[in-house]
Amino acid sequence: MLPDGIGRFSTPITLHNKDALAPICEINERCLHLLASAARQTRTPSDSFFHHLLSLIGPLDLAEVRGAARFPFLLVDFGFRDARWWHQVTSGHGRTTKDFEWLAPLPRAPAMKLARATLTLAWHTVRTDAEASLVLLGITPEVAPMISALRLQDIDKVAERYFRRLRPRWEDRPAVWQQLLICAKSVEVDAAHEFVLHALQLTSAASLPQSVPQQPERRRAHPTPSRGEARGSQVDRESSKRIRQDPHASTTCD
Repeated sequence: MLPDGIGRFSTPITLHNKDALAPICEINERCLHLLASAARQTRTPSDSFFHHLLSLIGPLDLAEVRGAARFPFLLVDFGFRDARWWHQVTSGHGRTTKDFEWLAPLPRAPAMKLARATLTLAWHTVRTDAEASLVLLGITPEVAPMISALRLQDIDKVAERYFRRLRPRWEDRPAVWQQLLICAKSVEVDAAHEFVLHALQLTSAASLPQSVPQQPERRRAHPTPSRGEARGSQVDRESSKRIRQDPHASTTCD
């Protein structure tokens, strides 16, 4: 379980820790190379978001792909917010449907390797740094214990059976991907910092459980933020504070 102090970083997540960020950036680069490869194929994906994403990634050169991979958060999602699906997987009742087709046009072997690498990173992170698993990988508090309980041999089985469940992050927010790729090409450090903080806030707010809205007894001048929004804002404030205090801090892998 995550500590009650999530967002206050009782054990601070250092955005410029190269050792911690290196696996994330390596997986990101693998993901972007697979997407770039798919963009060069003639087959048009039926998924509208995937089609839009390929149109953004297709024109990137090698240096731009590496630049986009360097941001300190995972660019793929392996059902990390879907506790119901993970319960089915860990209980042996998950179905290998073809509902998740974003990697379908790609060769099976590299897609499966990406799923295995992503799940291995998630398994290690939830066991060693619960806050990082939430903020940097987007794994919810409900899903984290189920991933943590996997055995090493389970990781290969899950990756092989469910690799199509891997999806791009923020598929409901294509503008985030567009901004990411703009920042990857830019030399504006402040703009990159602002984007990183915004992305981390989106991740934490989406991953934390939302409180059930209740009717207020009287009208309030300012609405009370939900639990997820409040903690997401705290992530943003704490990250901004660390960057201001350490002007040499990097929000990328290098």
